[in-house]
Amino acid sequence: MANYPTQKEIKSWIPPATAIFKSFMPPISAPYPPVYITSDRSFENDRSALLIQTGCKHTEEPEPAVMEYIHGDNGGAILIRQNLLPDKNDEHFCWLLWHEFGHFYAINSEPEGLYHYNDPGLVDDSRIVEFASSGTPVLGMSDERLKQEGYWFWQEFVAESISKYVSFKHRSTSRNYHPEQIDWHPRYWGGIVDKLMGLLDDTFFHYPNTIDEYSLAHYFANLLMDDFIILYCNAAENGKLKVYDNSTTPPGICFPNEPIEPTCISDIEEELYRDPLWEMKEQLYAQVARKEFWMIEEETLLKLGRCIGNMMLAKIILMSQHAFD
Repeated sequence: MANYPTQKEIKSWIPPATAIFKSFMPPISAPYPPVYITSDRSFENDRSALLIQTGCKHTEEPEPAVMEYIHGDNGGAILIRQNLLPDKNDEHFCWLLWHEFGHFYAINSEPEGLYHYNDPGLVDDSRIVEFASSGTPVLGMSDERLKQEGYWFWQEFVAESISKYVSFKHRSTSRNYHPEQIDWHPRYWGGIVDKLMGLLDDTFFHYPNTIDEYSLAHYFANLLMDDFIILYCNAAENGKLKVYDNSTTPPGICFPNEPIEPTCISDIEEELYRDPLWEMKEQLYAQVARKEFWMIEEETLLKLGRCIGNMMLAKIILMSQHAFD
């Protein structure tokens, strides 16, 4: 028997999830996109019909995803693949749907013309690597290509950030929500380190020849917008994280002698990756501190894209170094 929810269950979850999203996000002039449900058997036909309906230029089939926001010149739509829903938990469903609403909200809030950076075929022939007269490898990507890299990253980051923002606002209305009472035992924060480090590992090592911008986007969305991880970062900065003292038998718990760096960036072995990550963190931290953090500017896309380009350059340099090891 299938573990995914029935279409009747999904249809009953959509209206309350939509209402919660609308209650915490400011009104927007664009109409909210219709939500469609498809089965494994009818997915290709249903998606093709929505591409025509919305005027979407991205006709290639994406990697399998539970939900997809399809956007074009005629509007947008959300397509849910019933058979890919992981469970029958309506809270999990809300997080996923809010992510897709996040795509819709961010795209329809951005300055006119920015979405063209998502158009297929925009990438020019500028190369990731050029060589200075000294022979030193330098970033060769044009500003337009860097803006496109920044836009691709931004779209995933902002959608997940909006989902986490709405989720936090919704949870904080509960009488049972008391995150400030957490005792920072390793069982609470050890999993955060594993999660952040896993996303960074996927960023740099999921693909052999480039970086994974999807994992990078989710790393920063978790680091900067997940309320529990924000509390963990604050606890680290205030010296509140407890650690095991393995010199005792049995291992005891004590406060660290030195502050814990909570982002995991310092734990990355390849030093060339660290500077662009630190710079990107500062840019995104300033962005999410804004009241309307989903409003992006072209200059910010360029800055984000340059960080991503420098990570790509670093990967190529490191690959060439390893080739001669």
